[in-house]
Amino acid sequence: MFDSPIGPCPVCGQYVVLDQTQAECSREHQCDGALPCPLQDCFTGIDFSIEQPKEKLRDKGY
Repeated sequence: MFDSPIGPCPVCGQYVVLDQTQAECSREHQCDGALPCPLQDCFTGIDFSIEQPKEKLRDKGY
């Protein structure tokens, strides 16, 4: 079993999942962006919901 990393967010007062992007977390917890995210450096930073640059290279045989 795999447990996602979580951390307490002092802005929303909830535990948040850290294996997502900050933008995904912000949407999920309705953060309005008025305050800087205190957990910004803890998120993965990779948005797997969009095509990644390396995906295009697979079609070329790389």
